[in-house]
Amino acid sequence: MRSAKESACFPYRSSLVCFFEVFEDGTIRQISNKNDKIVACVNVQTGRSKIYAVWPGQWRSDLFIIDDLEAFVTENNIQL
Repeated sequence: MRSAKESACFPYRSSLVCFFEVFEDGTIRQISNKNDKIVACVNVQTGRSKIYAVWPGQWRSDLFIIDDLEAFVTENNIQL
């Protein structure tokens, strides 16, 4: 697993990237629209979940933890 923060060029706005939320109990929920992103950010802030993303490439797809919530919020034009 890679760090979105450390990649320095993570494509937060790309329609190719699949975002999902993983809760403490192991439940997984795909983040598919702006409202889902807002709810996920609130859940991350309260410690209820973490956000992950799969960034597909030509030869492989990489899993990232979204460890820069501020960049995620800014790039997705989210108001919290």
